[in-house]
Amino acid sequence: MARAKKDESAQEPEVVTQPETGSPSADPSSAAPEAGKTQWNSRIGGGWGDFEAGVRLNEDHQNRRMTIKFDEKPSEEVRKLMKEEYDYRFDGENQLWYKRINLPTARQSREEAEELAFQVANMIRQEKGLELKQSFSIGM
Repeated sequence: MARAKKDESAQEPEVVTQPETGSPSADPSSAAPEAGKTQWNSRIGGGWGDFEAGVRLNEDHQNRRMTIKFDEKPSEEVRKLMKEEYDYRFDGENQLWYKRINLPTARQSREEAEELAFQVANMIRQEKGLELKQSFSIGM
């Protein structure tokens, strides 16, 4: 029993250090994301955005999914369309809507996402009283 006590006391105490004032790690805005949080912007690929409507479509290569991100919470009508007709789900951690890309039909998944994003962008444009778009292009 004496040996067990000796082993416990041999453990080194945990040292916690604070960043120095003025160092880059002292700036809270440059802090690493919380554990479990993902870096949405670091893993996305090509897409398009309708910045007047506040809609951005991107492909999340790392997670193999198409994502639609809104500047503001979309209306109930937009959310219903995305959930019920296109089977998109909301990712609360990253604040975006997504649908997994089916690898055998990846091109079709991308085209469907483009169609949906364009449709909801026009729905939001109509809600905001903006001119509807007839087509979209990359970098719109």
